[in-house]
Amino acid sequence: MDMTYHDYDVPQDLQFKTADIIRLGGLECSAKLSPAYFEDVFQLPNKITQVAVSLSFSVANKEILVRGTISGEREVQCARCLTMSKQLFAEEFLETYSTKTEIIDIMYLVRQTLALTEDIRFLCKPECKGLCPMCGQNLNEAACGCKPENLSPFAKLKGKFK
Repeated sequence: MDMTYHDYDVPQDLQFKTADIIRLGGLECSAKLSPAYFEDVFQLPNKITQVAVSLSFSVANKEILVRGTISGEREVQCARCLTMSKQLFAEEFLETYSTKTEIIDIMYLVRQTLALTEDIRFLCKPECKGLCPMCGQNLNEAACGCKPENLSPFAKLKGKFK
């Protein structure tokens, strides 16, 4: 884990001691995290290749406000042509914790925020032509010459019921 910090050693698991944050009167830090921490966040073959987090802790009377930014890069598969593409992401989060809690688990917040950034259906480009349903040719790369058939799943039932 490659880290930068201000008078504080950023824990690798991103679990901060509330007492340390209160003692420091707040905290600002950032860290580059290993993609291995997030292998199970996205459905395969999608995966995170780089991730960094910037954090700002503010202490109030009975609460600690955490502002965070997660940024990085992921590889995602196009829903139409199945090619893998790199995609940058950046997401912010905001959370409050009681000063009575012993540990503030930021890794949980990071994983939760990353999970919410996954697209339901990613396209490599809006005009992606996809794959030929007959031969499987990527139609973005070349035309295949297949004759289109009726692609309706109910076509074989036509005329069976009268």
